[in-house]
Amino acid sequence: MKLNVLLAEDNQGDVFLVREALRANSIESEMHVATDGLDVERYLKMLGATPDARYPDVFLLDLNLPKSDGYDILNGFRSHPECAKVPVIIISSSDAPRDRQRAELLGATTYFRKPSDLAEFLLLGELVKQVVATR
Repeated sequence: MKLNVLLAEDNQGDVFLVREALRANSIESEMHVATDGLDVERYLKMLGATPDARYPDVFLLDLNLPKSDGYDILNGFRSHPECAKVPVIIISSSDAPRDRQRAELLGATTYFRKPSDLAEFLLLGELVKQVVATR
C-alpha cells in the first residue's frame, strides 16, 4: 500500500531529504508537497472533492513556512473533520520547549527536530512508520 503523504516544506533540499528518509525505510509513498501556507489551505479545500484528492495518511509539517504561521496551519488541519485523527509530524529546526509544547497542544502527534546529519535525518522514515502503524 502506498502511503499518502502531505508535506508542507518550502526548502527543496529538505523535500529531497524527506523523500530519501521514506525511501531508505522502504516506505512507498505518494507525496503532495505544499511550499507555503496557502498551498496547504488549497489542498485542504480540495480533499474529498475528487477521487484523486485523497486524505493524507500522514502530514509532515515544517512550522516555518511562507505566507502562513505553521501553528495556524496545524490548527486548520486539525479542524478539518477528516483530518482530526491523521498523524502530524512537526519537522522543525527549532528545539525550543515552547515550540514543542505549543505543537503538542494543537494536536501534533510528534516533533522531529531537523538534524544537520544525513543519517539522523533518515530516521524520520522510521518515525513515519511508527506513527502510521499506531493510528
